[in-house]
Amino acid sequence: MSGRAEAPDACQECQELVLAEAAAKRERDGSRETDCRVLRARHQAAVHGARA
Repeated sequence: MSGRAEAPDACQECQELVLAEAAAKRERDGSRETDCRVLRARHQAAVHGARA
């Protein structure tokens, strides 16, 4: 195994943030929905090397 982090689609934290965003959307909580997107982007940049 290489020293790289797992792919975002296989990452548990990424999946949890996607689910949290979907729940916020269902509940029409736009602020929490945005928070989830920001947290996911930050996580992906820090852990997966994606651009934020």
